[in-house]
Amino acid sequence: MAKPKFPIYAEINLDNINKNLDLISRTAKVPMLPVIKANAYGHGAVELYKEISRHSKVAGLSVGTVGEALELRRAGYKKRLVILDGFLPSQVPDIIQSRSEVVVSSIENIRLLARRAGRLPVPVHIKINTGMTRLGADPDGAVEFYKKTADVKKIAIVGVMTHLADSGAKANTQISLFNETLSAIRSIGFTLPPKHVANTSAIFLNPKARYDMVRPGIGIYGVQSFSGKNVALKPALSLRARITMVREVAKGATVSYDMTWTARQRRVVAVVCAGYADGYSRALSNKAHAIIKGIKIRQIGTICMDNSLFDVTGTEAKAGDVVTLIGNDESKNISATKIAKLAGTIPYEILCGIGRRVTRVYTRSGKVFNVSGEL
Repeated sequence: MAKPKFPIYAEINLDNINKNLDLISRTAKVPMLPVIKANAYGHGAVELYKEISRHSKVAGLSVGTVGEALELRRAGYKKRLVILDGFLPSQVPDIIQSRSEVVVSSIENIRLLARRAGRLPVPVHIKINTGMTRLGADPDGAVEFYKKTADVKKIAIVGVMTHLADSGAKANTQISLFNETLSAIRSIGFTLPPKHVANTSAIFLNPKARYDMVRPGIGIYGVQSFSGKNVALKPALSLRARITMVREVAKGATVSYDMTWTARQRRVVAVVCAGYADGYSRALSNKAHAIIKGIKIRQIGTICMDNSLFDVTGTEAKAGDVVTLIGNDESKNISATKIAKLAGTIPYEILCGIGRRVTRVYTRSGKVFNVSGEL
C-alpha cells in the first residue's frame, strides 16, 4: 500500500477490527454492546461506528459521555446507544435529545430524567456498585433503588449492570455480590431486564461474567490487556510519522531539552514530526524505539511537544521517510503494550492519547478505504 502523504497518521486496519469482533463474539456467545468511548480508544469513533455496528452480534453501542452520544447522533448513528458515565443536571436535555439509554446510580438521577422526559419514557440501566466504588448504587440500597425507579412512569428499566474492578479471580467476589443483589430484586416480584458485566478481559477469563450481553472495549482494537494465553486479538492501529530533517551530530553534541542525550561519537539524527501533543508520551524519552524500513531505531533526547529525535545512523534515512512508532513495519513490531510499559502506564492511555491532529487512515484489504481528520 502506498504510504499516505501526511506528517503523522494513525493507520487503522478495518479487517482486524472485524476479526476481533468475530473472535469476541464466538467467545462470549451473547450479544455485544461495544464500547467506543474516548474516540473509540483513539481509533476514531465517527468512522468506526459504521464498521462495528454492522456486525450481526452487535446489539448497540456504548459511549462514556453525553457529548460522545451527541457526536455519534450528529454523524448519523440511529441505533441503540448507551451512555455509561455519570452526567450533570445541565446535560439531561441533551440525553433526552440524543435518544440514548443512560446508566443511573441514584434516585436523584431518576428524578432529573423523569422531570424532562417527553412523550416516551427514558430508558435506563441500573448500575450496582459491587467493588469498583465509583458509580453505582451500593448493594444495601440497590433493591430499594430498583423498586423506586420501577415506580416512575417516565422511566423504563432496560438493563442492570456492574463494573468489574478486576477481571480475573478477584472478579468472583463482585459477581457473587451482583448475583445476590439480583436475587433480592427478583424476590420482591421483579422480572429483570438484560444483565451485562463483562469487559474484554472478563469475556475471555470469566464465563460467569458474560450474562445476557457483554461490553468489549480495548479487545475490539486488538489489545490483550490481561495475562495468560494469547487469544490472538489483532492490533488494528499503527502510528506513523515522517522525518522532517536529518542531520549529522559530532561527538559530544547534545540533543533536545535538558540535554539528556549526548553523542558518544559522530551520529546521524532524524527529527520526526510526532511529539507528546500527538500522544507520543514524554515519558518515553530515551527509552523507546521506532522502525524505519524494517530497521529498529532508538529514540534519543527528551520528546518535545511536536517532535521526537531518533538515532538513524546506518539506515540511509532521509527527510520524508516514514517512521513507525507503534505497529508493524516489515518484519518488526512495536506494540502499544510495549510502549505503555516503557511509559509506566497502560495501553488504554497510549491509544486514547493519540491526538486530534493525527490523521486517521482507514484500510481494508491493504488499501486505503477512508481518511479522517486531515490537518
